[in-house]
Amino acid sequence: MTFTYKNKIKCTKEEAWSLIIDLERRPQWIHFQEKCYWLEKQAGMIGSRYQEKQVFLGIPLNVNYVVTVWKELERKTSKCDIGPFYQTVDIAIEEAQEGIWCSLTIHAKVGPFILVPEKFLRKQIDALIQPMVDKFTAMLERESSLL
Repeated sequence: MTFTYKNKIKCTKEEAWSLIIDLERRPQWIHFQEKCYWLEKQAGMIGSRYQEKQVFLGIPLNVNYVVTVWKELERKTSKCDIGPFYQTVDIAIEEAQEGIWCSLTIHAKVGPFILVPEKFLRKQIDALIQPMVDKFTAMLERESSLL
């Protein structure tokens, strides 16, 4: 199942990229995350690993990711190695007039939720992710040099 969120943001590409790769700031805009940090960095960043400490539905989790795509100022893709979803998270930046488009795409295996109606599952995921996307956008626009 794929979930996509795309926002036009009044900021520079460099400002968006800076916030995307600053893992320590993630808890400021990801409401279910307590901490995020690099476990290991590789030359060129592909193969680098990081961990997110989250509280999801009241359950503390350590979620590990490996970077599979890194195109400076354009795209970062990471794959989660913890089930049941084994999601791939792709963040892309495109230049636009008066700002940029930033998109978040999550590809997830439905796993144990295969019997849950897709419409219901999408509604639940949107309720979790959309506030995070909105806060990311608000932070960038508040901090942007374009204002």
